[in-house]
Amino acid sequence: MRWRQALLIITLLVVAVVIELTVLAPLPWWGATPPLVLVVVAALAFAFGPVTGAVSGFVGGLLLDLAPPAVATVGLSALVFTIVGYALGRVFDADERPLWLTTVVTTMAAGASVIAGAALGGLLGDERVRWEDVPGFFAAIVVYAAFLSLLCVPGIRALSRRVVPESFRR
Repeated sequence: MRWRQALLIITLLVVAVVIELTVLAPLPWWGATPPLVLVVVAALAFAFGPVTGAVSGFVGGLLLDLAPPAVATVGLSALVFTIVGYALGRVFDADERPLWLTTVVTTMAAGASVIAGAALGGLLGDERVRWEDVPGFFAAIVVYAAFLSLLCVPGIRALSRRVVPESFRR
């Protein structure tokens, strides 16, 4: 069971990082690149709980931090995604909630990650953090996270149930 779950999580995170950095990042999006890795972390936290959400957040954030072009402070995304993954897995069980509610919660987590990332980046002296750009970045990330959540959360939930059925209640 554990090896299938670990393989599923690693595969989903690597694919999400590759898609976010090679397909989504070069496109001319309004305000920001869609946060696919964050939405995948949220979906994994909803499916498997807080510990898996935190580990997925750390791995996904670290992959983003280390992948070229690595210009941000290494570990910043990993820290923020770890907290988001743990919090979403801890306070929310997606099996008992409608899709619109998981979308709202994922969107709120994406917005919180923008604020946390900007605050931590500012505290660590990242010159790329400009507070006048944060509201536009926040709005773009929230919109993109809502759309991606509608697509990813049900798909990852169904895939998780198929690959690791023993992790779910009957």
